[in-house]
Amino acid sequence: MRALRLFAIVWAVCVSAYAGVSPLKVLDTHTEITSMQQRGENLYVSTSQGEVQVYTLTGGLRLSKSVEIPSYKDLFGSSFRPKVFNTDVNTRGEILIVAAGANENRNLYVCKNENLEILLEDMSIAKAVWISQTQVLVALMSHEILLFDTQQKRILYQTQITQASFSDMVYNSRDSIVYTTGESGVVYAIDPGNGAILGHYDTINKDKVFTISFGGDTLVGAGQDKRLSIYTLQNGSKLVDSAMVKSEFLIYAAGIDELGRYIGYMSDENGSVRILRAKDKKPITTLEGISGVVNSIIFYKTSVFVSCDDSKIYVFNLQGVL
Repeated sequence: MRALRLFAIVWAVCVSAYAGVSPLKVLDTHTEITSMQQRGENLYVSTSQGEVQVYTLTGGLRLSKSVEIPSYKDLFGSSFRPKVFNTDVNTRGEILIVAAGANENRNLYVCKNENLEILLEDMSIAKAVWISQTQVLVALMSHEILLFDTQQKRILYQTQITQASFSDMVYNSRDSIVYTTGESGVVYAIDPGNGAILGHYDTINKDKVFTISFGGDTLVGAGQDKRLSIYTLQNGSKLVDSAMVKSEFLIYAAGIDELGRYIGYMSDENGSVRILRAKDKKPITTLEGISGVVNSIIFYKTSVFVSCDDSKIYVFNLQGVL
């Protein structure tokens, strides 16, 4: 009887540790989500219908404002709502917006003081990040990067990183380093001031890395080769450790919390998100009830926000789990 009771306790602890977590809330934005970014107390949601929705995170997920991108016309005069691909926000609250334009090209906008201004147009822009209050690093789909000064209204430099096409880019503001990756699976550390390559990491992913995320001293990559890459860096670019987590399905998205303690990645064809402890790579729990291909995983305090290629934001409360 005693042995049976002990077994029951151990079994209950194991089940509790790996039991799945269902969404606390599912918010319908009523438009397809392409990506999400979190800055401070706000969640910025890019959509396929020419809109950036801004949600306040304090006191629940509440829509506080939206930014509308002007429609464009094709060669036949038909009008289209531009797809918004991604955003970034500087310390002054100015929002960078990459959106579709005419002729299959894209435009870069900045929204400041409720006014929308175009910075670059008719280019193959894939993503843009602030590296200061006035300078923007822009990645092209060809995996060229360029530095644009918003005060001087000019490109300061432009350079080719690799011949492999671009996938993703993130900025490490603490060490002033940009990480970028693409079709080859190699992740590069870049000095955004001059475009110099400070390091590259190629020991894990041998195929396209869809997304990368950085937190603490850890860089994670979501691989088409079903590998989650985890690189530990010193001073932002020196590789001190690497690890791989294998999945049974393509890993379309990965995220890490700001302090680099917890990692989340899409772990199966149903859209479930596995949560790992970064220090030992051990699974903590799985976020379930997600329907679709995950494109963003955002950690915020004890919450995790997940979006897919549909209109819903899945909100998970991990208090007591993390």
